[in-house]
Order: sequence, then structure tokens, then C-alpha cells
Amino acid sequence: MELLTDRRLREAIPLYKAMAVTVTILALAALLSLGKEVFIPLALAMLLSFALAPAAGALERLGLGRSLSVAITVVLFLAVVAAVGYVVFAQATELAGQLPSYRSTIRDKLRGLTAGMGEGGAFARVMELVADLSKDLAPKPAAGTPTVVLASADQSGLAALKATFGPLLGGLATFGAVVLIMAFTLLQREDLRNRVIKLIGADDIQQTTALLDDAGSRLGRLLLAQIVVNLVFAGVVGAALWLIGLPSPFLWGILAGVLRYVPYIGAVMGVAPPLVIAFAVDPTWTSFLWTAAFFAVIEFFVGHVLEPMLYGRRTGLSPFAVIVSVTVWAFLWGTIGLVMAIPLTICLVVLGRHVGRLSFLDTILGDRPALPPHEVLYQRLLAGDPREAVRNARGILGDRALTTYYDRVMLPGLRRAHVDITRGTVSGDRLERLVAGGAEVIDAIARMPAGRVATRRLAPEAAELLERLSMEAGVNGGHAHGALSQAAGRTVAIVHGAHPLDRLPAAMLAHVLRSYGLDVRLRDAGREPRCAAVEDAGSISVVVLSYMEPLSTVHMRAASIAARRAAPGAGVVVALWQDMTDELRQMLRTRLRVDATASSVREALEMIARAL
Repeated sequence: MELLTDRRLREAIPLYKAMAVTVTILALAALLSLGKEVFIPLALAMLLSFALAPAAGALERLGLGRSLSVAITVVLFLAVVAAVGYVVFAQATELAGQLPSYRSTIRDKLRGLTAGMGEGGAFARVMELVADLSKDLAPKPAAGTPTVVLASADQSGLAALKATFGPLLGGLATFGAVVLIMAFTLLQREDLRNRVIKLIGADDIQQTTALLDDAGSRLGRLLLAQIVVNLVFAGVVGAALWLIGLPSPFLWGILAGVLRYVPYIGAVMGVAPPLVIAFAVDPTWTSFLWTAAFFAVIEFFVGHVLEPMLYGRRTGLSPFAVIVSVTVWAFLWGTIGLVMAIPLTICLVVLGRHVGRLSFLDTILGDRPALPPHEVLYQRLLAGDPREAVRNARGILGDRALTTYYDRVMLPGLRRAHVDITRGTVSGDRLERLVAGGAEVIDAIARMPAGRVATRRLAPEAAELLERLSMEAGVNGGHAHGALSQAAGRTVAIVHGAHPLDRLPAAMLAHVLRSYGLDVRLRDAGREPRCAAVEDAGSISVVVLSYMEPLSTVHMRAASIAARRAAPGAGVVVALWQDMTDELRQMLRTRLRVDATASSVREALEMIARAL
């Protein structure tokens, strides 16, 4: 009974863990929402300290001292904020005084649009319908109903001052708290760093240091670059709108610069107000068209040239994570959450990459592929859909050699499949689909044209693999390339075992050898157990015995003896497509009495070149 209870408890542990994670996330969300009056200033101060830390550090390296460097940085920050605030206030005041004068222009343009579409047109009928509905829905007082006028007592002077200046004083107090926390964070960077190391884990200082370096470099540089880019963007937009002739141009420039912090929709939201003002102030369409053309050009330049050049295209977040983070933080913290969503989510991804228990954050929110290419290949073959694997192969082969794809993707995928087959979890139809899909991928690669293969879009996992292989040199076969190219026309026999996966790596090796012009004869040892079954065995230069899973060393020794007898002058190479240690290689060469052993396509090419 106790054993049964223990087993059921062990089976329920994943469910308990999922429930605990769910409850923890909900509790944190509730805490962040209820305590936003405290957490928003704290988070904003921390993000600003990350952004200003490079500037303070640069001043300190000039010999100004910690306190003076921080003071200069904070004063410059306050000066920029004050300048922006003054411009916004002055331009908003000016716009408020001019708005009534634009009413006639808007009315004339709307009449022109209606007249242009015809009095009996669809647009005119819609406008008439809207006007009629507005009249019908407007509340009308009943006849004889007395009009009630509510009179309120005059507020005292203190209450009036509180109602007028209370929100302003609250905002100034919050801003002062942000600046104060930011200044103390910049002053005590090392002390705070040491405390964070102690809290996260002093047992693994290397990992914690990597976390802090990653967060500081990625987040600090990103925020500083965003501040500079958006300030310049606001200035350029304001100057351009001033040249076009729009009122309060720098107000719209500052608004567009702030909205650029909101991903995807921020740029569209920043364009809308200037277009509306251009429509309202100019009786013609000149200002409207110039404004639209200017924003089209500058958004393309900033989004596709300037930002990638300054801080790259990648923030470490997937597009899905960007949408989700913006939605969640806006729900928790409102408008300020829209602006802070990306930096805060980057912090979560950095934690997930360096803290093992939080790795799910990197998996969910990060932009790194969740599965490596060989696992994607294996999963697609199991599903009976090798088309995605073929697309990945086309992308990788556009930049790398055949041996790179076979050794880095196909072979690891087959080894992963071999583990599941050995455990008995892949059998029957699924095993047949796996083998047939692998053969289809190899056939598709063999039909691809030689040289560079054009691909419109590279899968993320394929792109990451190419980044890791960026320093790898070579074409097919590496150092064996020259020897194999000179051996064109010679014969190589590949005899693979009877395991269902054995013929796939044998077919891969045959494909690469044929690309060098060698005559390759592929045979199944399960159907033709003797190498003598190969036609014209006397012309064979090399015999390759290919196994994903050999029956035993005795079985491989018998096969090598048969190969020696069938082709006395040929070299014999055993390709065991598993990871092998040097001791195992030496043992196999001694016991099997073969010329060489190989565990990858590249090694097999090297051994075949030597035997030739």
C-alpha cells in the first residue's frame, strides 16, 4: 500500500509543480497590480539607472570621481526632462488657443469630400444617416418636466487648491522619488551588485556575474540607444513639421518619440495626430501629403537602418513575447506599462537564461529556437512531414557543405531516433514513417542544384546553427576534398547493416561520394550478407561497413573478413554512426582488423581518402 501511495505521489509531482507555478504567477500579478504605486517608480528608477550607468561610468573614467560623475549625469538628465516639459507645455498652450480657428477648415474639407462623392453617393447617405440617428438618440425633456439645477456649496480655498494642484504635486513627488532612487543606485552600484549576487546565489559567482554582465550590457546599451534615437527622432520630426507649417510641431515630435517605445503600434499612433492637424489647418491637401510622405521615409530609415545599426535587430525577445509582454504590462500598469514593457521583459529573459529554475522564461519569451535543428528534423520525420526539414536543409546548404548538414543535423537526429527505438517507444508505422521520411530528405538534398542554394527565409534554428559554424571552413570533406576529387571514377562499396536506420547514413555517405564523381555501390547486408554479392568485386577500392547499431563486434569482424576475401586489394573502413571515444576506436581497429573507423561523414571521407 505504501509503495502504491509513493508511486502515485511521484506521478502527481509534475501536476503539483504546474499548480505551484500558476499560483505563483497569479500572486505576482496581483502584487504588481495592487502595489503599482510603489513598483512603478522603483522599476522606472532601475531602468533609468541602467540607461545612465554608461554615461556616469564614462565620466568617472575621465577622473571626475563617483559623486561628481553621478551629479553631472543626473543634472543633465533633469535638464533634458525640464527642456522637454517646457516645450510640451508651451506648444500645447499655443495649440489650445488656435484650435477654434481650424473648425471652418475641417467643415469645408468634409463638405468637399461629400460633394466629391456625389450628393446621392454612399458616403453622403451614411453621413445623413449618422446625423439623423444623432438627432433621434439625443435625450429630449418631457413636456412640463421641471428643470432641476443642482447647486453645490463653494469649496473652501484649501479644497480648491487641493483639487487643482493635488495631481500635479503627486506627479512631482513620484518623479522626485524616481530621481532619488536612480541617483542612489548609480552611486552605490558595486554595493547593490554584491547584494544581488548574495541574493541570487553566491555559490556560483561565475553564473551570477554572467547574468549581471548580460543584463547590464544588453539592457543598458539598449535603453541608452533608445533614448538617444528617440530624442533625435523627436527633434527631426519637430523640425520637419515646422518646415511643413504645422502648428506646435515639436509637441508632435516629442509625442512621436515617446510613442516609439511602444512596439509595432507606437509608430502608427505617433503619425496619427500630425496627420489630423495637417488635415485641419491647411485648406488644401499639400500639408497632409507632405506629412504622410515624411513619416513614411523617416520611419523606414529609423526602423530599418538606424536602429539595427545602433543596437541590432534583436532584443532577445520573440515577436510573440513582444505582443504578450505589451498586453500584460499594459493591463497591470496602464499607459506606463506600454513604455516599460520591453525593458522589463528583457530583464525576465536574462534571468531565464542564467537562472536554471527560471529557464522557462527564456523558453517562453526568448527569441532563441526552442529546439535545435536535429530535434526539429526528428520530430518532423516522426510526424511524417519532412518538408520543414527539407527547407532547413536548403537554407543550411546555401552556406555550408553537405558534410556540415549531414554531421550536424541528420546524424544527431538519427542518433536521437536510435535512442527512442532502443527504448521501444518508436515502432510499427511510426518507425516506417521515420525511415521513409529520412530517405525522402536525402533524396531531396540529392536533387538540389550544386553550389549556393537560394532561400527566401532561414528558419531560426538553422540560422543559429550557421552562427555557431561561422568559423568553420571547407567544402565537402574538408582535407579529403583534394584526394577525393582526384579519385573520380574509382569504386567504393558501402555495405550497411540490417537495422532500420542503417541505410540512412549509408545513403548520406553515398550521396557525398557520388558528388566527387566516385562510383558508389550501396548494398544491404541483411539481404546480401556477403560482399561477394557486389558485382565486379575486384574493381572495388574501398569497402565501407556502415552501422547505426551493429549486432556485435563478432558480427562486424565476420563482415570485415568477408570484405577482405571478396575484395583482397581494397581498404576496409567501419563507419559506426555513434559517438566514440579514442579507446573504443582503437579497440575496434584491433579486433576487427580494419584500416580505419569513423563516426561521422567527414571522418568517413577522410578515412576513404587515405585508403584510396
